[in-house]
Amino acid sequence: MPTGSAQSWSRRLADSHYQRGLALEQRGDIAQALREYTETITIDSTLGDAYLRLAALRERMGDAREAALIYSEAIRLGDSRAQALVQRSHLHRAAGRSREAVSDLEAAVELEPNPDALQELAQHYIEAHAWAAALATFRRIASSAQANGESAAAERARLEVRALRVLAAETDPCTEPVEKHDWVGRSLARIARR
Repeated sequence: MPTGSAQSWSRRLADSHYQRGLALEQRGDIAQALREYTETITIDSTLGDAYLRLAALRERMGDAREAALIYSEAIRLGDSRAQALVQRSHLHRAAGRSREAVSDLEAAVELEPNPDALQELAQHYIEAHAWAAALATFRRIASSAQANGESAAAERARLEVRALRVLAAETDPCTEPVEKHDWVGRSLARIARR
């Protein structure tokens, strides 16, 4: 294992390759940018952003298989895991693998409840007619938006909740009447309202 100074030297070298890759990518020199990102990962395999940039370039070039493999590598790194899951879900969706796309999005929002990823997950649920799951996700979006002071986003999410409550009425524990001695039903209703 490298010492602290050797580790910081290698990290600085990897960062310099990464910065060159960003500059080359902005200039449109994709081949050189790919080389710089690859060199970054070779020097420091813990730099998640380099994996994400490399995979995104592969995706832009039409190499979805290689992009998926690189995103899978980025998923094992803590700093890029949620974003890599979201990006890989886009690849799955484009390939028609909805189940894998939803699975990746669910994992991503559990790690990092990003509003865009939550919205995307809710849309997947709606397309799959998974009304109860969509309802729970939009409730989560509304709650998060309200907590962050985003009143317009909270209102849009509440509108979706109202519409989905109609569709999910029979499966939503919040709207079904609970029997007086039904402690399981009351518990489910309390959990669903959170």
